[in-house]
Amino acid sequence: MIVETAVPFDELEEIRRKSGAGVSLTSLGTIERSGIVLNRVLVEGPPAEIERFMEKLRLTRAGG
Repeated sequence: MIVETAVPFDELEEIRRKSGAGVSLTSLGTIERSGIVLNRVLVEGPPAEIERFMEKLRLTRAGG
């Protein structure tokens, strides 16, 4: 799964570590969309683990 996000890669790694999700993250570089720089990140792992990571990412970015 490829995720495009404004979250810095090092912060994504910290979220991955804290979530305990069994996924690996690979930076694919950056793109610009509507003046916003987005990091493209490849998230690899079992579907349940990817969902675990994505849920933690959503909660973290929403202030949860």
